[in-house]
Amino acid sequence: MDERKEKKKHIIFLITAGALLLAAAYLILCASVKTDRILPNTTVNKVSLGGMTLPDAAAALEADTDARRKNAVLTVTADGTSYPLDIGSLLELDYKALAAQSLSDSQKGFLLRGFCWLRNAILGSQTMALPSIKDLDTLHKRIADAGLLEISSTVPTSYQEEDGQLVFTIGTAGTVTDEAALTRQILDALEAGDYGSKITCPTAAGILEPTDIEQIYQEIHSEPVNASLDPNNGYQITESARGVDFDREAAQKALNEASEGSTVSIALAYTEPEITTQDLKDNLFKDRLATHTTGAGGSANRIINIQLAAAKCNGVILLPGEEFSFNQTVGEQTAETGFQKANATQGEKVIQAYGGGICQVSTTLFIPALYAGLDIPERWCHTYVSSYADPGMDAAVAWGDLDFRIVNDKKYPVKLEVSYENGSLTATIWGTKTEDTPIEIETKVLDSSDRSLEVQTIRKMYSSGSENAVITRFNSSYINPSVRQD
Repeated sequence: MDERKEKKKHIIFLITAGALLLAAAYLILCASVKTDRILPNTTVNKVSLGGMTLPDAAAALEADTDARRKNAVLTVTADGTSYPLDIGSLLELDYKALAAQSLSDSQKGFLLRGFCWLRNAILGSQTMALPSIKDLDTLHKRIADAGLLEISSTVPTSYQEEDGQLVFTIGTAGTVTDEAALTRQILDALEAGDYGSKITCPTAAGILEPTDIEQIYQEIHSEPVNASLDPNNGYQITESARGVDFDREAAQKALNEASEGSTVSIALAYTEPEITTQDLKDNLFKDRLATHTTGAGGSANRIINIQLAAAKCNGVILLPGEEFSFNQTVGEQTAETGFQKANATQGEKVIQAYGGGICQVSTTLFIPALYAGLDIPERWCHTYVSSYADPGMDAAVAWGDLDFRIVNDKKYPVKLEVSYENGSLTATIWGTKTEDTPIEIETKVLDSSDRSLEVQTIRKMYSSGSENAVITRFNSSYINPSVRQD
């Protein structure tokens, strides 16, 4: 019995001693773990960090990430074409945080350090936290720059003008790159560290944009354009153009009902211009609309002024709707512009003024303008009855005050021809007669005395085959009607 007790005590002693030895060894192990070093058998992203300090571990992870960045060129394939996608510069990794996480087991409580060391020694510690892309906006730009977002089998609706028809070929929706799915595949490849496998570009159903019929109408529709003259190119003839139109509502309805890939034809309506290029070539300035001649006398200076003003007016071309201003055409009369001093009227006085006598040019133009049926928005009479025109048939001008203006309200251009020769001043207006328009001019004395004379000039223009007339009146008021002035 005593032997059995002794044996039991011996066993208890051995167990206790062993436990104490193990405890002592474990305590020695816990004490030997260096808190500034990562435990052995620790790997992050397959990089061995065992025994490294925090800075060394961070540097090792940074170097590994740099190497991965160099290899991070993914290949996306679509329709047999490869699109390299260099995303290395987009990869991000918090090296310090990963290194600190790996070091944390060495810095646990004293008694836990030994356990963590033993666990690492037996099982190891493996962490995979590969570099990833955080900035998805930049990834989107990189995908776009690679041309991946341009991959599309969508065919837009097109149209062309053909044999008097606007022919639409309806497009097809097809497929386009599914950017969201492609982004997920890229992120999955990065998470797996797989930079070598090719990614097949995912697709999604394309969208066939509706046809903007209003935009097409703006592109196709045009009003007819008459042939004209280009004042910026020596009055060369500009080509006429026919107008084009189509029924927008009918076109929109037909397009809405059309199926993908079908053809829709819309009839075009053409409108010819009133004046074609050939019309203008055949008829330009072919008719003398009206002409008038006045006898031009007086001093040599007066004749110089008349000749200079006539030369400035000669050859003036007025396109339909354009206005002729005598003052703007002749310009200010000064010694610098070549004009001389001659008789002119200022109020009731006769004075010497630069440009004296040029009113005879405006008057000689006024009379054929009346008979040519041109619009005359501004005309003034003289103070005294002119020696070269009957009462009511003159047109006074004064720089900065009185102007003589005519407007070409005809369909064709008109040209002024003004010349002085052998004491005669002649003004002729050339144009194109498009219809027979009889014109009657009469002057009616409204009031007359030794001191004044009031006259009304009446123009009646009759449309072809009509008894109704368009009447224009010009009033004139003179003093001392017995006195006539140049």
